[in-house]
Amino acid sequence: MTYPLISTATVGHEFGPYDVTISSNTAKIYTKAIGGIESPDYGDSQAPLILVAVALTKLIDELGLFSGGLQTIHAGQEVSWIRPVKIGEKIDARGKLAGNSIRGNNRFATVKVSYNDETGTEVGSSSTTIIVSTEHA
Repeated sequence: MTYPLISTATVGHEFGPYDVTISSNTAKIYTKAIGGIESPDYGDSQAPLILVAVALTKLIDELGLFSGGLQTIHAGQEVSWIRPVKIGEKIDARGKLAGNSIRGNNRFATVKVSYNDETGTEVGSSSTTIIVSTEHA
């Protein structure tokens, strides 16, 4: 039987890199989706959370969280940004498993992600905590 990566990865496991570059069209779709008068005007930059959302989508796939029978809760998200990222600017995301433990019938996993521009300079970071139903005892 093959188990999803979330079941076998150890702390320190690295994910990616993921290309999370956002095109102008994608930025417009995202801005429209989260729109409203409370949405800030980012000008030629983009909302940091769009980069986090794209990276998290790719990470979920790599972790195997779409495997049959798993139930997942997004329990926490922290985001820190160093500078604005221009629309279309090449950004790569790299994740590292910071925690992966079982408590009762649930697995608690934390992944820290670094977002870097094409020079390798970090432009932001995020930390995601998920709770996954234990797929095997």
